[in-house]
Amino acid sequence: MQWSDVARKPNDRMLRQFAGLWLGFFLALAAWQGWGREHRGWAAVLTALALTIGPLGLLWPRLVRPVFVTWMVLAFPVGWLVSHLVLALLFYGMFTPVGWFFRLIGRDTLALRRPTDRESYWEIKPQATDARRYFRQF
Repeated sequence: MQWSDVARKPNDRMLRQFAGLWLGFFLALAAWQGWGREHRGWAAVLTALALTIGPLGLLWPRLVRPVFVTWMVLAFPVGWLVSHLVLALLFYGMFTPVGWFFRLIGRDTLALRRPTDRESYWEIKPQATDARRYFRQF
């Protein structure tokens, strides 16, 4: 993902989706704060936040455009960092040990090592005996 992928001019559908998700997320967060953790003040603030931005964006999506763009700009570095960390962990945690293991057991699937009994890498390919074979490539 690049900075140019951040939607700075989102369409109405995207803004309505954002407003609906905003409404659901902040109401769920308010319920968790109110009933689960007994923080009534935070629950009231989160409910007010959900009920102002959410319905406003569902009815008039262009009014929540600044909130959406700000949210996406702030979320971009987090997404970039997490995706790169996951890829690094996948590469160095899985592919590197597998490569080391293959090197340890001497696996050479691509035949990259030069054969000791030959002077060249040249391999003669069998010729097709029937012209119809060209139409059946696999």
